[in-house]
Amino acid sequence: MPADEIKRIPLLFNEPTEESIDSPLDRRSETYRHIAQKFKTEHPLPAQQKQKIMTIPNILTFARLIFVPVLIGMWEWNTKYAPLWCSIVFITASLTDWADGYLARKLKITTTFGAFLDPVADKVMVSTTLILLVTSPPLPISRGAMVLPSIIMICREITMSALREWAAAAGGAAQKAVKVNSFGKWKTAFQMVAMSVLLVVRQPLKDLQFLFPASLAYLADGPYFLYLSEVAFVFLWLATALAVWSLGIYMSNVWTHFLYPQQKKAE
Repeated sequence: MPADEIKRIPLLFNEPTEESIDSPLDRRSETYRHIAQKFKTEHPLPAQQKQKIMTIPNILTFARLIFVPVLIGMWEWNTKYAPLWCSIVFITASLTDWADGYLARKLKITTTFGAFLDPVADKVMVSTTLILLVTSPPLPISRGAMVLPSIIMICREITMSALREWAAAAGGAAQKAVKVNSFGKWKTAFQMVAMSVLLVVRQPLKDLQFLFPASLAYLADGPYFLYLSEVAFVFLWLATALAVWSLGIYMSNVWTHFLYPQQKKAE
């Protein structure tokens, strides 16, 4: 047999003949294609499982988003106890932030949609509340004093959202570099406590006399909410410092990926 000719593989009961290597139809490729098709039929890939959207954690996250317009409505509500209701709404939303993550891990029902929606709901609620507090902070804090920590926190949240979006697109080590660290968790804790107290102390203490027993009625005339407001403001600045610090850690973790981006494989 000449060196430039190969033996044809029989296909569909055709008689074996010689086939030139220059032939436009390679019978061997046809055979391999049929084998591959048969293997694919006999060993199908597992069907992709559809994730539920309305799980308990996701419902709590949805509720946190719904609390945002409720908070704005309570803020503008011309009633004596509007500040108290605002604080109740915010504290309830903060509790759902803890509850949805806890239940998702405990019940093992984490979802891709929940992972997307949870940080969105957090940032919308926090940013909205900070803006409202800037417009009408509790005494003795001035509007000007509330502006700087609020701007820093909101800008930090926007930067983190962009950073995590880029890391998700980059994948690999870049995505791991922006996972929540301990400083970010402490920032959230200080932030929620400070903002909750700042909302509560907007309500004059004398309006809350019904909460005190008769023996403690004298507390209603004291400047205790003024002191508490100042302490909460200090906590807000601590949260701001932790926000900047944690952002610096995230940026240092991904800086190498900015300098030496990984090349995506061509498909």
